[in-house]
Amino acid sequence: MARLWFMGEALIDFVPVTAADGGRAYAPRCGGSPMNAAKAAAIAGAEVAFMGALSTDMFGEMLARDLLAHGIDIAAAPRLGRPTTLAFVDLEGGEARYAFFNEESATRHLVPDPATFAPGPADVVGFGSISLIDAPAAERIAAFAEAVAGRARIAIDPNARPGMTPDPDAWRARVGRILARADIVRLSVEDIAALAPGTGPADFARAQIAAGAGLVVVTDGAAGAEAWTAHHHLRRSAPAVAVVDTVGAGDTLHGTLLARLVATGRAAPGALGAITEAELGHALEHAVAAAALNCTRAGCAPPDPAEVAALLRAAR
Repeated sequence: MARLWFMGEALIDFVPVTAADGGRAYAPRCGGSPMNAAKAAAIAGAEVAFMGALSTDMFGEMLARDLLAHGIDIAAAPRLGRPTTLAFVDLEGGEARYAFFNEESATRHLVPDPATFAPGPADVVGFGSISLIDAPAAERIAAFAEAVAGRARIAIDPNARPGMTPDPDAWRARVGRILARADIVRLSVEDIAALAPGTGPADFARAQIAAGAGLVVVTDGAAGAEAWTAHHHLRRSAPAVAVVDTVGAGDTLHGTLLARLVATGRAAPGALGAITEAELGHALEHAVAAAALNCTRAGCAPPDPAEVAALLRAAR
């Protein structure tokens, strides 16, 4: 089976909980968009490896244990004597807001080496999120993506964070370099607003397809998601669920979608161009349902395939 590789940050989300005295406290949870997507893909049945940097501190150990517990290979994840990125999460109103602490972190000091990376031709490498914001690692990761394009399929989920991006123009240029080589693009309407202000999802997606992408998926929260290929355009609505929070919903959708594409052989070179409307609809439907189920739980907690299938049966 082809393998999914995820490059980017693994961090600790501190999520609000109620303390014994009734006040607010924060509990640590393993997170980071690429790590969340890796876990979602592994739960969906894919063979997964994580290539982001992991600190040697106690939080890095926590992240490494969590990745291994999900069956994710971390042999290519360098262990660095730098601190783990921390993110404090505010969930007031149901939408997650973050305060990131990323100075001198392991993520910012990642040095990926394309010369030592030997993927299979149908393997997929996923990029995105805050690892593409801060130099020096952000530039190195973009260069790595350019170097391995053609040797593996490139997927990107920009996961824009305007509030923590000191140089939006540099970020857009960096993400644009990966988008130019991407085979699979997953992004939200908010990401498009940050990348190409004033551009609608359809125009953005069609421009990416014209530039060479095989699949573009645009998510819009509870409204679900739309997908474009060179031959198809379709939408799948999100099943109605009781939302606890939205942390990791997009990551869950991304990882689940990639796992289904790999499982059906549609991640192989040229295979996305031949995907049928039924295949695409099936993959998108399952990814949207997985994201919806994730929202019924606190933090990022991707569901397994049986849970997704049960939700889809109930929704029909």
